Parts: sequence; C-alpha cells; structure tokens
Amino acid sequence: MNSCSGGIIYNPDAPTFALPHDALDSHDVPFLSHSENKPFGSYLQQTLNFTRFEDLFKAINATAGTLRSRGEAHVTVISPPEYDLVLKPAGVTIEEIEEIARQHNLQSARLQPVCIGRFSGSLPHPASEADDGAFLLYSLVVADVFGDLAGIRQEVFKLYRKKGGEGALFQPEGFWPHATLGFDRRDLFIEDGIYKGSNFCYAPTHTTK
Repeated sequence: MNSCSGGIIYNPDAPTFALPHDALDSHDVPFLSHSENKPFGSYLQQTLNFTRFEDLFKAINATAGTLRSRGEAHVTVISPPEYDLVLKPAGVTIEEIEEIARQHNLQSARLQPVCIGRFSGSLPHPASEADDGAFLLYSLVVADVFGDLAGIRQEVFKLYRKKGGEGALFQPEGFWPHATLGFDRRDLFIEDGIYKGSNFCYAPTHTTK
C-alpha cells in the first residue's frame, strides 16, 4: 500500500529527503544557451546551481547505489523534440526563444519543490532492444506555482502561431517541470512514455537552511 499526502501518493517505505531551501533559487546562476547545430541540440532550460543538489544526490544514491549524475542541474522549459520537431519547422529560431526567456527573466523563475520522483521498471514501448529491461531514474519534481515558466512557453506559442505554426502541435501548458538527479542507464522522457508530474512522486522532501 502507498501513503497519500495532499493528493500525492508516496511509496510507504520511502525516506524523506533533505533539500537546501535555496536549491531552486537560480537568480544568481548565469543563463546557459543550448543552440547546437545538430539533431536535438537546441533547447531552453532554467539552469540551477548543482552544488546545492550534491548532498541530495548522495543521499538518494545511498539508497539506490547505482546512479549516475550529469554533474549539473536544470529544469527544461522547451525540450529538444519540441524545438526540432515543432517549433523549428515553423520558423521559430532558438535565438528568438532565448530572447523571450531573457525578457521574462528565466533565471529568476520561481519554483517550489513537490517531491522526489522515481521510475523503477521497464518501458511500456521500448524503441529498440537496447531499451529492454529495467530502468531506474530519480528527479526532483517542481511546481511552477507563479506561472513563470508557463508564461515563457505561452510567449513562445504566440510567436509560433504568428509564424503560421499549427496550434495542435504545441501545448504551452503541456510540460512537467523537474530536475533530473540521477539514473542508472539513461534519462527518460515523455517520448519513452514517462511523465514526471506529481504522478511520478516517490518520496517527500523537506527544506533545510
């Protein structure tokens, strides 16, 4: 049986993980551009201070023991598939997206922690034999409670529609903000059938000074 708190269902044996109170405060972290001229090399992220997540990663890895970390932390705002497959074909450039992000102070976007999310299992529809078998993945699920990130996505949508983009292909509200913490094989995405909202919650967090 799982435990439930405020509509969020946690695993009953999951510990509570500590998170620094300023872990999601990125106003002093430089904006990091991702605009590589290669497939899925362009996207938009809110860059976080990874040093504030190192203890959390160590605590999670102490229970899992097999995780790898990228050595950085971020919240994806526009994903590589959204850009390559939808926005770019409509004529929206990554430079235009980044200008919108700067105008709306992306690095000062206000986020709140929700929980530690975990996926432990096999993918529902493996794309190849390489994706057969079990995966283990942990992320910090966050809430865009003030709509800062949603506002940026809405402005990108307006630009996309202005350029003639088909509205049905891009949903500004269709994203689940999170910061990937660690994984055993690779990160997993919506394209893999993995959704990282409150449905993803595994363990609660508490903030520390």
